Amino acid sequence: MYNQQYSVGRQQCGGLTRDIPFTLKSRTLNQTLGWLLATVIIPLLLGTLLLLYVQGLQEQRAAQRQLAVLAQTLMQTVDRELAVGREQLEVIAASPMVGKKDWLALQSFARDVTSRRPGNVIGFVEADGQQLFNTVSVLGQPQPNLWNLGGSNAEANWEGYSLPVSSQLLTKEVFDTGKPAYSDLYYGLNTRKPALAISIPIREAGAVRYALTLSFSPALLQQLIDSAVHEPGLRAAVIDRRGIVMASSAAASSKLGDKVDPLGGKPNSPVGVYERVARDGEVVQGAYAVSPINGFEIRVSKSSSTLTEFVSSSTAGWVAMVLSAIFASAFLARRAARRLSEPLRAMGDAARDGHTNALQTTRIAELDVLISALKTGALAEQYRREALVHEAQRTEALAALKRADEQKDEFLATLAHELRNPLAPIRTANELIRRAAPDDDRVRRPSDIIERQVGHMARLVDDLLDVSRISRGTVQLRTQPLDLVALTRAAADALRPVFAGAGLSLKEQPLAQAPTVVDGDAMRLTQCVNNLLNNAVKFTPRGGSVRFSVAQHERQAEIAVKDTGIGLQAESLDKIFELFAQEHPSGSGGNAGLGIGLALTRKLVEMHGGSINASSAGVGSGSTFRIRLPLATMPVPVPAQRDVGVEYARSVGTRILVVDDNVDAAESFAETLSLFGFSANVAYNGKAALQAAARSTPQAVLLDIGLPDMTGHEVARQLKEMDPSVVLIALSGWGQESDRQKSRESGFDAHLTKPADVRTVVDLLNELLTQRKLP
Repeated sequence: MYNQQYSVGRQQCGGLTRDIPFTLKSRTLNQTLGWLLATVIIPLLLGTLLLLYVQGLQEQRAAQRQLAVLAQTLMQTVDRELAVGREQLEVIAASPMVGKKDWLALQSFARDVTSRRPGNVIGFVEADGQQLFNTVSVLGQPQPNLWNLGGSNAEANWEGYSLPVSSQLLTKEVFDTGKPAYSDLYYGLNTRKPALAISIPIREAGAVRYALTLSFSPALLQQLIDSAVHEPGLRAAVIDRRGIVMASSAAASSKLGDKVDPLGGKPNSPVGVYERVARDGEVVQGAYAVSPINGFEIRVSKSSSTLTEFVSSSTAGWVAMVLSAIFASAFLARRAARRLSEPLRAMGDAARDGHTNALQTTRIAELDVLISALKTGALAEQYRREALVHEAQRTEALAALKRADEQKDEFLATLAHELRNPLAPIRTANELIRRAAPDDDRVRRPSDIIERQVGHMARLVDDLLDVSRISRGTVQLRTQPLDLVALTRAAADALRPVFAGAGLSLKEQPLAQAPTVVDGDAMRLTQCVNNLLNNAVKFTPRGGSVRFSVAQHERQAEIAVKDTGIGLQAESLDKIFELFAQEHPSGSGGNAGLGIGLALTRKLVEMHGGSINASSAGVGSGSTFRIRLPLATMPVPVPAQRDVGVEYARSVGTRILVVDDNVDAAESFAETLSLFGFSANVAYNGKAALQAAARSTPQAVLLDIGLPDMTGHEVARQLKEMDPSVVLIALSGWGQESDRQKSRESGFDAHLTKPADVRTVVDLLNELLTQRKLP
């Protein structure tokens, strides 16, 4: 110890000033450094050990979280892959071939689906468990009864494993629940290998009539595991509900067919972590996830030794270095003071400012461990923040997609409404023209064309509201007996101005003399003819000609369109019917297309049970397209003759109020109703309608929904309060089921979409008024 005096103050005494001494006991540098080492190294040692322990726990938990995320990701990947198989079955189940019981065509269709995945088998099962056919056997060949086979609990030996034969009572579960079902691992009789299966119901008249089953190899799941697991030593397995391994990674101790033990706590939690001794004796830590859709379990784990290796090695090395530093503290005291103070200050500054990446190693193990810990912690914090940002971006993206989907639905509904509104006065004005000169051919023929095209436009608007149904190929045909000669001639006549504008001649070859009747959707078949004629316009130079004809060949009707255009190469005759495929990037005169028309035509023709093909002698030799359709067994129905006199007598004097903010639509419709004997008045908004109803007490009101001052629903409720017996018919461009339901709740007796056929409205008015027994 050294004694050293310091002046700590001054005292006034008799005019003299003197210092007040203060003695401080100081230590030597070695002593100071010894205390420094004792007060710094020991807490540092303990703190670092605690830090390493906490860090080890954090890394272990982080590793478990990563395993849990990987398990859930694999589960979602498996579920998505199985959903693809289920969607394939739903496409087959929606085929019109099921309703026609065309098993040969259905089997061919199913084989096309399974051809993309070798080893897949699709089977068709009846309500008693009897399999009608599958995609690997000849149609008509006897098939086993799956329920009898499943009920027998038969098993097969596969490479030392005992597996159930067939998918057991999978299809029975489908018939009992009416929902899709998934099988556990079983031995496939057709493939002689382990297999899995998905089964969905096919309903007829509200009841499950058939079950459609897709059998596939667990190698599909193995491919998912192999593509997702790349880290050496990472164990992953997909396990069915019976605890049988269906696929596993290379490092996993359990392989295909092995039985695994259940995990504790699993029944009450679909996700979780675990620690256990693996089949190979290795202690592993892992995570699991159970699919809520099919009950399959995903397990992902790592050896516990790899999770704790870093903490153990770092701790041992650090302790050894600290002990060496303590023994050499006297010799390194001065040097250690300088080497400790500066790096510690740098670490403090870096930790405070968040610039830990700038820290350099000091060649002092303890400080380097701290620097490593700071960098690791900063990196972990950076990853955490990036994960939060990514999650926020993902949430925002999902919200944006949802908003876009809602906006799409709103746009389609609004577009349909706006398209229907102008069609309504067109149809009504056409009816006025028709009734003004009913016997004049010069009026009747263009009037028929207008009526037909307005009807087609209205049908297209209806299909526009269900874009997803069209994209999935589930458009419902509205079939009826049709005269194909009249339909083809009408389609060609509608396009004659287009041919004239393109400088082409459109000629009609001799058509079939006998009635050529097919069962078809008039609008869709007209669309097919239009596509072929428009295609000829695109690829035929000016001055060329196009001929069309209708003929019969045995039990088929044939529409042929032959042009003198640029022709087709032999290798393109089939390719041009594929979606987005084009023989030439553009047609004559710069006409271009997206390659959709011919592909859509083929789909529509095939939905009618027909076929389409193209032929050409080569480039520059023109092309011929032929559509063949099966002939119908029933004749074209003759439209019933309307008794206009009775119709007029029933309507005469009935008070009608037409309410529409479209002045043309309101006035033309009221004028048309007057021709049927109704006493029709008009109003152009909700308030005017209520005032007119109070004055004239109408017996029926044709009411638009989208009025400028108040909704048609509000007007309907007030009209019902004024006169509960009044007949209310909604006449609107909004025609979705939700719009019809809202109309019923508002008191409307019926809901018609624009453009409504005048005769349909008149018949509906007379029917509703008769039911009310109005005077």
